[in-house]
Amino acid sequence: MNLRIVNLAVEKAPKAVENNSRDWVMYGKDDAYFEYLIDRYNGSAVNNAIISSVGDQIYGEGLDATDSGKKPLDYAKMRSIFKPNELRRACGDLKLLGQCAFNVIWNKGRTQILKVKHLPMQNLRPEKAIDGEIKGWYYSDNWSEYRKEKYRPQRIETFDGSRGEASQVMVVKPYAAGYFYFSPVDYSGALQWAEIDEEIGTYHLENIQNGFAPAMMINFNNGQPTEDEQNDIERRVGQKLQGTKGKKWLISFNDDSSQATTIESLPISEASEQYKFLSEEATKKILIGHKVTSPILFGIKDSTGLGNNAEEIKTASQLWDNTVIKPKQNLVLEAVNEILAVNGIILDTYFKTLQPIEFIDTEGLNKEETEKETGVEMAKEDDRPFLHDDHGDDLLDFLELVGEENDDDEWELISEEEVDTTKDGFHQFANPLRSDAHPNDKSKYGDTGLYKVRYVYSKTSRKMSKGSSRKFCSRMIELAQSGIEYRYEDVKQMSDKGVNSEFAPKGRSTYDLFKYKGGVNCYHGWMRRIYFRKKDKKGKFLPNEGLENDKKVGNNPYVKQKGQEATAMIDTPNKGRLK
Repeated sequence: MNLRIVNLAVEKAPKAVENNSRDWVMYGKDDAYFEYLIDRYNGSAVNNAIISSVGDQIYGEGLDATDSGKKPLDYAKMRSIFKPNELRRACGDLKLLGQCAFNVIWNKGRTQILKVKHLPMQNLRPEKAIDGEIKGWYYSDNWSEYRKEKYRPQRIETFDGSRGEASQVMVVKPYAAGYFYFSPVDYSGALQWAEIDEEIGTYHLENIQNGFAPAMMINFNNGQPTEDEQNDIERRVGQKLQGTKGKKWLISFNDDSSQATTIESLPISEASEQYKFLSEEATKKILIGHKVTSPILFGIKDSTGLGNNAEEIKTASQLWDNTVIKPKQNLVLEAVNEILAVNGIILDTYFKTLQPIEFIDTEGLNKEETEKETGVEMAKEDDRPFLHDDHGDDLLDFLELVGEENDDDEWELISEEEVDTTKDGFHQFANPLRSDAHPNDKSKYGDTGLYKVRYVYSKTSRKMSKGSSRKFCSRMIELAQSGIEYRYEDVKQMSDKGVNSEFAPKGRSTYDLFKYKGGVNCYHGWMRRIYFRKKDKKGKFLPNEGLENDKKVGNNPYVKQKGQEATAMIDTPNKGRLK
């Protein structure tokens, strides 16, 4: 008898490999460990669901800052540097690959950082360290074909906060004992179980495609052929039995019955129970490898009883957020703040959480800490005006006249966020109010050079209102949906005119709409929108015919003067940008 044994390879812990013939360091066997991780992500349903969910939870609802109201232009600059899609992809890489990378792009004079782009971490390899420092990274779209001209690795300088090349790279990775060039993924212990989960799925798919035909041994009873003949027979049988759908029969031609080919079924004892056990065990081990505190958080029902109790779900969700999500968010935030500091921008940044607000414990936290935990600025009940008799408002028609309709053809929206208008000086401008409303004129409280600031009314609370919205709120929401927005001056004018005055404190006919919105227990608030002037096809800024003093840029730190023209630093062209 001649039996052929197939050995299954086992993926060992990855190692950083230095090769004398290369300037960069390889990762894993054949420099393919990142691809191995991506294959496990694509192949295992459980592994895929957890990694995707964690990446989404790290990014949450996006990057924000507790002091955005105090520093609106700094906040707008941050939003122009870090685009949502770039951050979201980096957060996904941090979980999937154990690290992520940003391409930091400077302006021509190397005085400011223009923008930050996401770089796929699997396309980067570190340069060999000099004196314990990685001075650069090499980028290629296909490392398996790096010798080809189109995939030739390109060196990019490491970002360290100092001026250097126009295009630099910052790699964000957690510290791991025994690792220098790379950081292992936090679910490395679950990778073999992800492979098992993947193979079980593949087995069942092929089983169905082959009509549940059992594994078989084929015996040729006419002597021992040569090695070449055995290989030829094996190839021919494979052609008959294999393929996408497989075959259900084998044709044998024999001289007599004593030399007939025999086919024996090789059933697996209690196969269904074995595969059920392996499938459940693989799911369990993958969850443990990812530090999942409760399967129910990912929609997986288990038999422990956890998930039937709402308090247990809440506890598991809080533990998961504090031990898994926040540490990764902090890694990204440290990188973000380091880059912003180069431009002189200091903000109290955080990622808005996806946690249900009911699951968040805010006891003992101040307002800024509460905002970081919940992503919502909470107004105090005693800061709102006293509610008395409800009656109609003759000034509702005035709302549309005061506001303006935004022109998307001339302005690009670069920032939209809820602003705490209860704080004095939230608009950061001290010029006196103008007596008349001029919605199409430049606002003294936000319009500087190539920027303009407008406010729009919106639902800002996650809580559900118990009744219908008030007339003022309903009308303002309708106008917002139709594209109407307001300058700071316009909202102050509405307040002075007595709009929504039935909700003013007793004895008064007016109140501050910025501070008190729609009145006590109002679920609405103001969203601040910051716009940037668009360019025409020739790259010149569109004329700002509607706003006064277009070329008077004042002390705006984002705009510099060149003759009589205003050019934005964040739009200065640069060289060496990574494509």
